[in-house]
Amino acid sequence: MNVVHTNQMEWAPALTKGPFENRRKALGGDKLSCGLWELAPGKKSFPFHLHHVTEEALFVLSGHAKVRTNDGLTPIGPGDFVSFPAGGTAHQLVNDGTEPLVYIGIAAGQGVDIVEYPDSDKVAAAKGVPPNGKRFIFKKKDQADYFDGEL
Repeated sequence: MNVVHTNQMEWAPALTKGPFENRRKALGGDKLSCGLWELAPGKKSFPFHLHHVTEEALFVLSGHAKVRTNDGLTPIGPGDFVSFPAGGTAHQLVNDGTEPLVYIGIAAGQGVDIVEYPDSDKVAAAKGVPPNGKRFIFKKKDQADYFDGEL
């Protein structure tokens, strides 16, 4: 058993680049990971993406935002639970409000994943997690033929 007292933890920057800005309290977990996240007003959570192996979900504690999917924008607020099945629709959180969105982010991973980024036409293949994991990101158009360079 592992008990984490989040009120005794400091927020840590998780992603800060351009329109993306999150803070996180990492709560641990291996195949089932969890984190307490804060998405700043006017910011986006992560690039628009979909996982082919990892299932994700979130539960909103406070604030309001929108979930962007291939179908458009869906408002979310306190008490809302949103799930993203592996291989489902691409998704992203957009905080277009004036207060931080605080939510619990949950991921059920298998140690490997393939992630697509529709906005930038990229694909990532990942094994493990930082600092020892590996991630390879490339543009879809740069895929090599299976027999390229083989004798």
